[in-house]
Amino acid sequence: MDKLDVHYTTLFEVMPGSCILLGNDGPHYTILAATAEYLKQSGTTKEGIIGKGVFEAFPGNPADVTDTGSYNLKASLEQVLEHKKPNHLPVQRYDVVGDDGAFSERYWRASNKPVLSPEGEIVYIIHSAEDITAEVKAAELEKHMKGLEESERELLNLVLHAPIGICVMDAATLVSKIANQRFLEIAGRPINEIVGRMYWETFAEARPYYEEALNRVVKHGVKFSANEVEVPLIRHGKREIVHVTFIYEPLKDSNGVVKKVVVWVLDNTPQVIARRRVEESETKFRNMAENTPVLISVGDETSNATYFNQAWTDLTGKPMEQLLNYGWLNLIHPDDMARYANIYQEYFVARASFTGEFRVLNAAGEYNWVLAHAVPRYTTDGDFVGYIIACTDISEHKQVQQELKTALEQVRLSKEAAELGTFDLDLEKGTMHWDDRCRTLFGISHHNTVTYEKDFAGGLHPDDRERILKVIDKLFIRSISNGDYDVEYRTVGVEDGIIRWVRAKGKVYFNNDDKPVRFIGSVIDITEKVTAIQKIEKLVEERTIELAQANESLQNINKELQRSNQNLEEFAHAASHDLKEPVRKIDYFTNHLKSQLSPYLKEGELRSFNRIENATHRMGNLIDDLLLYSHVSQRPHETEDVDLNHNVQNVLEDLELNIEEKKAVIEVEELPIVKGYRRQLQQLFQNLLSNALKYSKEDVAPNIHITADKVKENGKEYHRIAMKDNGIGFESEYYDKIFQMFTRLHGKSEYSGTGVGLSIVKKVVENHDGFIDVESTVGEGSVFKVYLPVKE
Repeated sequence: MDKLDVHYTTLFEVMPGSCILLGNDGPHYTILAATAEYLKQSGTTKEGIIGKGVFEAFPGNPADVTDTGSYNLKASLEQVLEHKKPNHLPVQRYDVVGDDGAFSERYWRASNKPVLSPEGEIVYIIHSAEDITAEVKAAELEKHMKGLEESERELLNLVLHAPIGICVMDAATLVSKIANQRFLEIAGRPINEIVGRMYWETFAEARPYYEEALNRVVKHGVKFSANEVEVPLIRHGKREIVHVTFIYEPLKDSNGVVKKVVVWVLDNTPQVIARRRVEESETKFRNMAENTPVLISVGDETSNATYFNQAWTDLTGKPMEQLLNYGWLNLIHPDDMARYANIYQEYFVARASFTGEFRVLNAAGEYNWVLAHAVPRYTTDGDFVGYIIACTDISEHKQVQQELKTALEQVRLSKEAAELGTFDLDLEKGTMHWDDRCRTLFGISHHNTVTYEKDFAGGLHPDDRERILKVIDKLFIRSISNGDYDVEYRTVGVEDGIIRWVRAKGKVYFNNDDKPVRFIGSVIDITEKVTAIQKIEKLVEERTIELAQANESLQNINKELQRSNQNLEEFAHAASHDLKEPVRKIDYFTNHLKSQLSPYLKEGELRSFNRIENATHRMGNLIDDLLLYSHVSQRPHETEDVDLNHNVQNVLEDLELNIEEKKAVIEVEELPIVKGYRRQLQQLFQNLLSNALKYSKEDVAPNIHITADKVKENGKEYHRIAMKDNGIGFESEYYDKIFQMFTRLHGKSEYSGTGVGLSIVKKVVENHDGFIDVESTVGEGSVFKVYLPVKE
C-alpha cells in the first residue's frame, strides 16, 4: 500500500459511523480498514478482520436458511462493480459468529458505495452497516404480542386447513394437542397415535437427534429450524428415511412465557431424491467431460455459456471462470463470428440440433479450426434448458486440405509432362476452362469458350452419354458421391470425328451449405489400352468357344477361366492407372526438363525445380506407404507360429548399412514365438527400428534395447515387447497423435518420412488383437511397448 493509501485508511478509521473499507478484488473483497463504531457493533477487532475477505471474516450462518445476508451482500457488491454506483440494501439478517463458533441473530441496515479514481475506475468500496437488531426484535415482539390472542383464535382453523404439516403441543408436557391431516400423512401415523400423546412417545426414533433443540425452544423461547434434514421415522409400520424441513416455533403469553410449541413440517423427500439424481447425472457428465479431449461446453436457456470443460482450458489457456466471463462468442475468429452466431440463433429458436465450423483463439494467440455439434438439453419435465456443444479440433484436417490444394497446383504445373488434360468448371460463375490437351481429346482445335452442354455433353459417345450425365448429376449431391469422380467413356471428335477412349478423374468442392461450387479434374487417353484389352477379350472369347466345342466336360473350367481372366483384366486395368505412373512421369520429365535448361536457369528457378522433385519423391513415398498400409489393413486368412527372433534378425540384416553408418548398438533379448502374420510382424519391427535410428540424437550413437516379458492387462495375458532408445524423444502430449495417419512432429527438412510408419505399426498390432503404448522424454529417448495376446 503506497503512502497515499496509508493516509486514506488512517483517515477512514477515524471517520464517524459504522463502516469498513473493501478492496476491489472480488469475489474476496479484502477488508482494508474499519471504523471504531463498526468494530464495536460487529464485536470484532482490527487484528481479527483486517486483511481477510469480507465473507471469510463474516461467514453466513449455515444452520439457518433465513440468514441470506452473505448472498445479498455479494449481489450488492457485484452491482456496485458493474454500475459504479452506490447500492442500498433493504434490512438484512446477517448473523455474527462469536468466539465459541456459535452464531447470534443480527439485523443490519447496510449500503455499498464505490470510491472512484480520477480515471473513473473503482479503487475501493465503502460498506456501511448499522446494527438494528434491537429495533427489529422490538417490532417483532410488539407485533407478536398484538396478534397472540387473535392467532390463538385462528390457530385451530389454520392448522386444520394448512397445506403443510402442523402439530401443536403443550410446552410444559410436550403432549400433542392438535395435528392436521397433512402432519398425519407425513408422520405416517393415525391421529390417536399422535394427539394426546407425548411428542417423543410418538417420534421416539427422532428423539436422539432433536430433543435438545426442542428443549431449547421451550426454555429460551427461540425458534429452531432445520432444512431438508434426514430423519428416521416409523411410517405405516415401516422404518423409513425421510427428508423434511421443519420448524419448532414457540408460542408465548403476554409475559413472554412459552405456553405452546408449533411444529411446522414439509416433506422434501421426493424433491431431494430428484435433486440427487440430477446431481449424480451432472457429476457423471462433468467427469466424462473433464476426461475427454473433446471441447465440451453447456449453454443455458438464455444462450449464455454456463460450463466449459478442461479441454477448453487446455486449448485457450483460460480457466473456466475466465471463459464464462469472456463469453464463448468472443473466442471465435471475427470473420466467423457473425456467421456462426446466426446459425446458433436460428437453431436456438427452433430448439434443434446443428453443426458448424469456426476458428477459435488458442493460448498461443493463434486460431484452431473446430467442428461443433450441438444438441438441445431438456429437463425430465420436457423443459428446454439450453445446449450441450461438443467441438472437435479439425485444424490438422484443414491443414491437409491446404496441402492437397498445394499438391494439386504442383501437379497442374507438371500435367503436360504426364500427358494429362485438365478441366475446371466454376459452378457459381457458370464458366468452364479446358486446356489444349483436354480439347484435343474431345476433337476440338479452336480456343473459343467451351460449354458444358455443347462441347462436353455433345462430345460424349451416344452409347455413353446417358450413363455419364447421370453420374455427374449424382456427383453434385454431396451425400451421395462426396464429390469423387472416376469414370471411363468414349468421346466423338466434334471436328475430326475420331472415337477416343478416355479416363476422367476429378473432384467436386462444396460450400458450407453443401452446395457444389467447383468441379476440377483431369482426362487421359486410354484408347490404346482399351483396344488392347478388347483384343484380349476377343481372343479369350474365341478360345473359350473353341474349348467349349472341343470338350463339353471342360465347361466348368472355362467358366472359372473366364472369371479369372476378368479378375486379371480388372487388376491390369487398375494397375495401369495406379497413381505411381503419373508421379513417375512427373519425376522423369521434370528431371529431363531440368537437365536441358540447367545452363540457363537462375538460382531461384533451380530451387523451384528442386522443390518439384522433392514434392514428387514425397508423393511417391506416400503412395508406397499408403499401399503398404492398405495391405496391412487386410488380415491374411491363416495365422502361423512366428518366431520374433527371426523377424528381428531379418530386419537387422536389412538395416545393416544404416546401423553401421550411425554406429548403432542394438541389444536383443530372447523374444517369444507368437501366433500371427509373419510378413506383417516383420514390417512392425522394420518400422520401429527405422524410426529409432532416424530420430537419434546428432553426434550420439543410437543405443537400442529390445526386451520381452509376459504381463496381464484387463484380465488377459500378453507378450510385451519393449523397444527402448536414447533418441531425441518427444512431449507426452503427442503420445496418441503419433499413431495417427500423416502425423509428423518434425519438419520435412529435419527428418524425412511420410508420417505413415507408426500408423502401419498400430494397424499390425490391432490385426493381432493387441495394442501399443509409448513413453517418451524429450532429450532422453522413447520406449515403444507392443502387447500381443498369448495364444493358448
